[in-house]
Amino acid sequence: MSAEEQAESAGKTAGVVAGLLTGAELGSRVIPIPVVGPVVGAVVGATVGSEIGKRLGRALIAGSTEFVKTLTS
Repeated sequence: MSAEEQAESAGKTAGVVAGLLTGAELGSRVIPIPVVGPVVGAVVGATVGSEIGKRLGRALIAGSTEFVKTLTS
């Protein structure tokens, strides 16, 4: 697995977890039906978080790598 694929995977995982938790909280406020609101919110949040996390994960790792290279050279 390449470094870019690892960064994408890590970002996706972080995005899913963050989206899941945030979506469940927002879903419970928007849809005030017990269980339904948090579940719908969590599914939507995890989906959106996954996509955002994949993009941010790659960008964050690439930027961090370049920053470290400037420190070590």
